[in-house]
Amino acid sequence: MKKLVIGLMTVLGTAFSSAGTEASTHLTQGVYVDIEASHAELTNTRGLKVRDDAFNYSLLLGTDVGGGSLSAGVGLFETDDDTDSQVDVSWSRGVDLLGQAFDAKVSFQKVETDFGGWEQVGLGLAYSHELADVSATVWHELGSSASYGVELTASRIFETPVANLSLIPFITTNLANSYNAVEVGTVVDYDFGNGLSVAAKAAYNHNDVDNSPYSLDHDWNVGLGFKYKF
Repeated sequence: MKKLVIGLMTVLGTAFSSAGTEASTHLTQGVYVDIEASHAELTNTRGLKVRDDAFNYSLLLGTDVGGGSLSAGVGLFETDDDTDSQVDVSWSRGVDLLGQAFDAKVSFQKVETDFGGWEQVGLGLAYSHELADVSATVWHELGSSASYGVELTASRIFETPVANLSLIPFITTNLANSYNAVEVGTVVDYDFGNGLSVAAKAAYNHNDVDNSPYSLDHDWNVGLGFKYKF
């Protein structure tokens, strides 16, 4: 079974990272570094629209700790009006459940948006099958009157007749205490083979949040991003 890698600050957001299957190369012994740049018409985080038309520049560092992988990433999102940041920290390791191999992950995330921000923690499981890669993450915001929910993602990587070109359809659903959301789309990924890759994403986004800047009302999102692995 191929190793399923769920990144933190990845080109074009969560759906692309959930589909990724190649680990970063090591810059030094036990340490890897990714740098990324992308642009998207909107940013969807946890099924909520958190900003429009933004450039994203991000850095991800990772190392092996305690039998698992510790990752820390920071991203800057530049819009016409402001610059937001996002911080992600996670630790993941393989676990065996009922004779099946899973990747378990605990995470912390701090999100700044055009409309405010939040901090949250999460606990997730991911499984890689020949039919699809699937993951489930239970998340909970920190603070009083905090939101909570579960994010479910399924994706599959299809190789194409063009060498190093992959097609990755996906679906992500968030079931929260105060809203429901869905994102369905496709990522096209091309690996240049020297640490550099490029990805384009097109996705349909919707949630049932009413009268809020976080609302997604049958919105479409197109983005393009580049990643370099040291």
